[in-house]
Amino acid sequence: MKKIILGSMIAAGALFAFPGMMGGAMKGNAALTGKPLPGLKDSTVLAELNGKKITVKDVNAYLQGITGDNRIRLQDLPAQHVKQFVQQYVEMLEIYNSKAKDITKTPQYQAAAKKLAVDMWLKNQLQTIKISDKEAKAFYEKNKDIYFKTTPKIKARHIVVKDEKTAEKIINELKGLHGKALEEKFAELAKKYSIGPSKVQGGELGYFDPKQMVPAFAKACEELKPGQMTLKPVKTRFGYHVILVEDKKDNNYLPYEQVKMQIIEYLKRVKLKDELQKIKDSSKVKYMIPKS
Repeated sequence: MKKIILGSMIAAGALFAFPGMMGGAMKGNAALTGKPLPGLKDSTVLAELNGKKITVKDVNAYLQGITGDNRIRLQDLPAQHVKQFVQQYVEMLEIYNSKAKDITKTPQYQAAAKKLAVDMWLKNQLQTIKISDKEAKAFYEKNKDIYFKTTPKIKARHIVVKDEKTAEKIINELKGLHGKALEEKFAELAKKYSIGPSKVQGGELGYFDPKQMVPAFAKACEELKPGQMTLKPVKTRFGYHVILVEDKKDNNYLPYEQVKMQIIEYLKRVKLKDELQKIKDSSKVKYMIPKS
C-alpha cells in the first residue's frame, strides 16, 4: 500500500502520513494486561506527600498528560500496575517540589510548556474528531486504485537443473499429465533432480510477485495459465528451469474492513490539518529575519 503524504505539521512537528501514526497510551506494552483494581473512584486517596493527599484524579491527570490520551484511567488499568504508576507520580512530585520548581520560572521552561500545550491540544483534537463510516467508505472507493490495490501474484513450482538436456528429459516425463497427477509427479521429480533450495518442498515457491523473479523466469510464468507447465526449458543465471504454474491472483484490493481504521485515523488528521490552516490564515505574521 502506498503512503498518503500531506507534509509536515509545523505547529506540532508531527508527520501527517497515511496509514497512521503511533497513538494511544502505552501502545505495544504487552505487560499491561489483567483485571482492574476494584473500588477505585476519582476521589480515592492513594498516597500522601508531606501531608498533601494524592487522589486517583491526580494520578489520572498525570498519566493522561504524559501519554496524551485522555481515555487513560487507573480504574481501567491492571491492578498489579496501579502502585507502580502512583509511585512514579509521587517520585516526580518529590523532585519537582524539592529541586525542579524553580525551572518553571525560566524562559526555556515557558517555551517548552507552550510546545507541550500545543501537542496536548492536537492530540485532544484528534480524539474528538469524528469520522463516519460513510466518509471512510467514500475515501476507500475514491482511492482504491491509488492506495489499496494489491500486486498480481502467481503460485508456481519449478525444477532447476544445470543442463538443458536434463530439463528436456524432465519435461518429456511430465508431458501428458494434468491436474493433480501433474502436480504430484512434478513434486516427485523436483525432489529427485532440482538443485534449488525449493526441492525439499517439491519445487513449491508459493505465491510471489513476478517482479521479484529474474526476467526470463517471470515472463515464462506470466505466459502460462494455471495448470500449465513450460514445454521448453527456461534459461536463467541459476540454470535451466521447468515451471508449473498452479494459480494466479490478478490485481485485487485490500478489503475495506482491513483498512477502515487506518482510513479513519488519516481522515481525522486531514480535518485537523484544515483546522490548523484556518488558524494560520487568521494570524498576522511578519518575519524580519536578516538576510545572510
